[in-house]
Amino acid sequence: MICVIFDLDGTLTDSHEGILKSIRHALTSMNHPIPDEDTLQLFIGPPLADSFKEHCHMTDEEVEQAYNFFKERYDSVGKYENAVYPQIEEALKALRKTGAYVGIATAKPEEQAKDIIKHFKLDPYFEVIRGANREIGLVHKLDILKEALQDMETITAQKYKISRWYMVGDRKYDMEAAKTLNCVAMGVSYGYGSVEELESAGADYICESPSDVLVNIAVDTLL
Repeated sequence: MICVIFDLDGTLTDSHEGILKSIRHALTSMNHPIPDEDTLQLFIGPPLADSFKEHCHMTDEEVEQAYNFFKERYDSVGKYENAVYPQIEEALKALRKTGAYVGIATAKPEEQAKDIIKHFKLDPYFEVIRGANREIGLVHKLDILKEALQDMETITAQKYKISRWYMVGDRKYDMEAAKTLNCVAMGVSYGYGSVEELESAGADYICESPSDVLVNIAVDTLL
């Protein structure tokens, strides 16, 4: 039996509009300069607090303020300025038909992730949805993926032993976490990271579309 864990932003949904508008809202509210478009794109994927520090050179206090302004807009409007990528639902259906266990590990706050998945009526496809929880220090992809894998092991323990684990994502953080935790690292090139970024981070496969994910999983299970 296999388990496939997906990232959310840039993998299941195209969320850049809501995220970038909410970042601009946060920076404008603080009278802080707004980075150029290429730099703003780098905010999608890693923990938001890390991005505010790295790209806006904020203090811890400023990061907290920016995060709250971001959340103010994103929770009410931004998380729905979003779209499911073509072929995603078909791919999820196909995986479930094979008996695969399917989950999500995202650096987005867990409640936001669950709201988005429910909004798009994708929740029936997932056994586990794990996201960030700043209150307990759960913010980085490695730790979030570890929690998702542990949850999945608990769910499946009485039924099947997972023989192969997959992590599907669009950024280096997904690939690095996958390799550290002995998952097959499947990079998707239709998201926000480049092929070069994914390959440099150790991607075992590069998928150009969700249907490509299915093909590569099928090939991998035969090896």
